[in-house]
Amino acid sequence: MKDDESGRVSPAELLLEYTDAATAARVRARLGPSAVDADVATAVHHAPIGAAASGTPSPPDGAAGPDPSTPLATWLRDPSTRVDGAVLDGHSRDDWDMVAAEHLRAPYRDEIARLLIVHPDCPTDAALVLAAESPFDVITARQGTAFSTALDRSVLTARRLALEGRPAWRALSTLARHARAVYAEPRIAPLDRLLDEAARMLPGPDPAAWAWLARHAPDYPGTFTELCADAARAAGPDRATPGVPPAWPDPPDADTAAAMSRRWGHTSPLGLLGRLPPKDAAAVLAMLPADVCGVFRRVNEPLAGHVVLALMRDPELDAHALVRHLIPDPDTVDALLARHDRHINAALLAESSDAATLYAAYAATRRDASPRVRLTIHARSGLNGPYQDGCLEAVHGHHTALLRTVLRRRADDLGPAGMLRGLLSLWEAQGRGALLDPRLRSTLRRTPATRQARRWALDAPDGLARLRAETLRHEQPDELVAAIRERPARAARHVPDSFWPAAVAADEHDPLPRAALVLLARHRSCPAELLRRAADVDARLAVELAAGSREQALAALAGPLPPTSRQARLGLGWFANALADDVLSIAEFVELGHPAERLLEALADLSGVLPDGHAEASAMIAEHARATVADNPEAWAVAVMLLPDFSGTVPELLTTAAAAASG
Repeated sequence: MKDDESGRVSPAELLLEYTDAATAARVRARLGPSAVDADVATAVHHAPIGAAASGTPSPPDGAAGPDPSTPLATWLRDPSTRVDGAVLDGHSRDDWDMVAAEHLRAPYRDEIARLLIVHPDCPTDAALVLAAESPFDVITARQGTAFSTALDRSVLTARRLALEGRPAWRALSTLARHARAVYAEPRIAPLDRLLDEAARMLPGPDPAAWAWLARHAPDYPGTFTELCADAARAAGPDRATPGVPPAWPDPPDADTAAAMSRRWGHTSPLGLLGRLPPKDAAAVLAMLPADVCGVFRRVNEPLAGHVVLALMRDPELDAHALVRHLIPDPDTVDALLARHDRHINAALLAESSDAATLYAAYAATRRDASPRVRLTIHARSGLNGPYQDGCLEAVHGHHTALLRTVLRRRADDLGPAGMLRGLLSLWEAQGRGALLDPRLRSTLRRTPATRQARRWALDAPDGLARLRAETLRHEQPDELVAAIRERPARAARHVPDSFWPAAVAADEHDPLPRAALVLLARHRSCPAELLRRAADVDARLAVELAAGSREQALAALAGPLPPTSRQARLGLGWFANALADDVLSIAEFVELGHPAERLLEALADLSGVLPDGHAEASAMIAEHARATVADNPEAWAVAVMLLPDFSGTVPELLTTAAAAASG
């Protein structure tokens, strides 16, 4: 049973889907509508796939239908138009075809597309057009976007939009936008897997196919499946002009290239190529003209490391811009720094937020590095901002203006080891006199150990060696652990590999502060022992880690599932990634997920992005139902009444209801 305003299904109705219609009707009659619909106002789950919402949204203030002389498609483009369900009632199939054709030509405002999609009369083929969002006109409101609404109402599945949505590239761009909104944001694995599938459908390293794709893909009106088939035909033996060189788009100027890149939306072929094995992607990139790659590169999307490395073979492409789009991984960062390119190093320093990457980049641009990488004056001046945590790794470099600023303003966050490393770097870069700066002396009053080490170094004939020895002493693992205990925020800084065994041992002897454990867990090299400890003391972190390993997923599943939230991306919890990546099996999710009400909601959320998993879970629950409550309306009524407060799993709920009804 659906709420008149939302069209969503209550958890009780989700449970009754596992019995036959006659039994469900008897349960509703027995309990009354209030018992079945009690929690529908706060529910955020879906009708079954293919079901139309009964009822339409309440008319907004000022909503009115179009003038009879105004075509519906034209009226919908009026900025003052306010749509409600009643206005759209009674329109013919031809009207809906015209609406879809108009959206295909030039997208409606997303709020209009969203309201059109949820109308009961909206045909599926029109929804496949309306759910493909306009790349640059979408504002994600509380009500969601056209695409998220289509998933929420189970009008479409994400895979169907990817392969059957029109126009092809706009539909694919919609998935890319939701799969990873920004570079640092975790991906939504079910959507990410669909983009992997789309990438495998692209043509191989055939110039004719890619020339056709570069020209036609952004405006291709058909589906992505049809697009790839037409690209393959363009390269086949029966193409219109066999033997003629492929016609690549004309080299654009800067303004034209920017306009062309906007046509690709939120993903370009570069983003898809990053999903292929490096060898396959490199074969395609090697035959793409530089100006075509230049247009693709302007699309604001995350790029895999092997794509960035392959593109950098072309000196005409902007290295800084490529690094800005990089999804960082240790191997790619090492390969980039091995090029000893000042533009690449400057980009890593300016764009990275990962402590390990910044540490490596600062170390690679020291004056005593071999070979030395000299940054431009512009790049050096751009680094002098001490307000982000990443700047703390500057103590490992020789950028003296930034060093002084960081030492003065971030002394507490650096701790003794960081302060001494910064003083040592200053001496190495500018000599003994750099430590005589009166502004540094006032800063060091707050750090007695650092002040004393500086005084000893300045007074000794071998001052540099003494300062280096004292720095290394404070950088020993036990000293770092002690500094982190004193101020947990220091755990965000880069630590050497030798730190981790000492941290594990220290935590076993005397648990580290909760805040320190959470920050240490953010490091890529954090060992499993500390990850487990961090997850034990921080429930939010446990949920974040749950999708990454089977151990963490099972640990998270031992606790209650998170409530469905419209504030989450597409309303999906951690379990969506764990299930899509096969970290967790559907059987484990059904058997262990609790409370029962949240499991039913979670399965409803998964129906649009993991339809096969949803079907498998539904079959398991149906089998449990047949073995326990069967078609007994008394048992089903008990299950419905227990559902809101039942803390166990769905199988336990059904078993309990059957026992209560028989007793």
